[in-house]
Amino acid sequence: MKLAKLAAAVGRSAPAVIALQRKYGLSTYKDYSDGYAVLLRKIIYLAVFSVPVADIKALLRHERGLLELLKVDSLQEGPDWFESLCTMRAGRKRLLLTGYDIGSAVFADTVQTGLDFKERAKELFEDREMGADALRGLKRYAETLARIRRKLDAERSLVSEAARWRRRVR
Repeated sequence: MKLAKLAAAVGRSAPAVIALQRKYGLSTYKDYSDGYAVLLRKIIYLAVFSVPVADIKALLRHERGLLELLKVDSLQEGPDWFESLCTMRAGRKRLLLTGYDIGSAVFADTVQTGLDFKERAKELFEDREMGADALRGLKRYAETLARIRRKLDAERSLVSEAARWRRRVR
């Protein structure tokens, strides 16, 4: 979909979408996937709950990094693989932004690694030797997610009150 259709899908103007892309460091494309609209919508929801920009950026970075460590990027072709994965699905085993099911609880102490489905050039050093460890990536992600969940819980009543108030405003 083009930018105008993406903007309509997330309920914002095209300039507002461009501003969101810049603010959160999101990639721009000529054609956007449905998953990109889901990602933007989730970011907008987090902003409604007053989640700090730095936490949203950290979650984006940690989630993308974790999926790369798990070799999920090999399942999708193209530079928009991360955005294409995004779905509204949620649950204990799913990452917040993409909705990707990692096979175990996000706050668990285990993770399944080594599911690489794509041909890659051999690295001089293995990922572990360079410090790229999936379990460590999961823990960083879980710490950021826990911080965001606390913010969502803290803001829930205020957002509910605002929605009730809005019904009275005509």
